[in-house]
Amino acid sequence: MIHFTVGPLRKPTTLSSALKMAGISSTLRRRIKHNGTCRCNGIIVPPYHMVHTGDTICITLPIRNAFEPEYIPIRIAYEDDYLLIIDKAAGLLMHPTSTQRQGTLANAVAYYYNTTNQYRGYHPVHRLDKNTSGLCLIAKEPHIQSLFDKQKLLYRRVYWAIVTGYFPASLATINMPIAREPASIIKRHVDNDGKPAQSYMTRLAMNETYSLLQIFLATGRTHQIRVHCSALGYPLIGDDLYGGTQDKISRQALHACAMELIHPVTHKHLFITAPLPPDMQSLLIQARWEHLLRPLSQFT
Repeated sequence: MIHFTVGPLRKPTTLSSALKMAGISSTLRRRIKHNGTCRCNGIIVPPYHMVHTGDTICITLPIRNAFEPEYIPIRIAYEDDYLLIIDKAAGLLMHPTSTQRQGTLANAVAYYYNTTNQYRGYHPVHRLDKNTSGLCLIAKEPHIQSLFDKQKLLYRRVYWAIVTGYFPASLATINMPIAREPASIIKRHVDNDGKPAQSYMTRLAMNETYSLLQIFLATGRTHQIRVHCSALGYPLIGDDLYGGTQDKISRQALHACAMELIHPVTHKHLFITAPLPPDMQSLLIQARWEHLLRPLSQFT
C-alpha cells in the first residue's frame, strides 16, 4: 500500500504527476497505471484524476514475487506499517535461489505476514551474507525501498567483526576497490579496476590471537568487510573462503549489531541494536572481553 498526502501545489495536477512528485519511480507508476487501485480521499479514481493540495492518496497493488510461507523463528527488532527490521540468524539466506527454494528469510517473513494478517511485500534495503548474523532492514512496499536512495536519508550500519591476529591500528579508513574474482561466481578480491569500497574500522579489543573491530561501511559491496580484512592480512575468524580458520567458530565472526536511520515516511530518528549471538559471545568471553557485552547506546 502507498499512502501519502499531496503537498503544496500551485494548481491542481493529475494523480500520475502527484505520484512522480512524491518520489514514486517510473517502473512503479507503470504498475499502478495497469494494476493498481487508486483512492483519493477514500474514493476510487483513475490515474488521470486531478488532485489538490492536502488530498489523501491511497494506492494498493497486488503483491508480486510472493514467497512460500515457512515457519522459521525470527527475532523482530523493529516494525511499523512501512519497515521491518529483523535480527537474522547466521545460516539463513536472504532470498530463495535456484537450488534452495525454502528455508530463507523471505520464506520466514512470508509466514510472519500470514500469521499477522499483513498483505505486504519483502523488499530488502540491504542484504547480509548467509553466514553473517544481525540486523536486516526490510521495506514492506517497493516505493519505501526506493526512498532510501531518492531522499538520501541517513542510513548507517555498524558491524562487529572478530579477526585473526593483533590488528595494529586503533582507527583505520580502508579504501580498496572490490571486484569479482574471474574464476569464481562467489569470491571477491581487491582490484584497482573494481568498484569503490570504503570501510571505517575501530579496534575495540585485541590480544595475540585475535582482535575485535567495529566497522562502518561507506559503501555496500558484496563481502566488503570480509575482503578488506583479508586483504589487510587479518581475515575474519571462521571465514574459510577468505583465509580464516574454523577452529574457534564455524562461520565468519561477523554481526550487524546496530543500525541508525531516518525513517523515510515519518522522518523520525531510529537507533536499533541486536545483541551478539552466542557463538560470538563465547569468543569474547574466552578472550576476557565480557565488559564489551553490552548494548550499544550510540555509534562510537
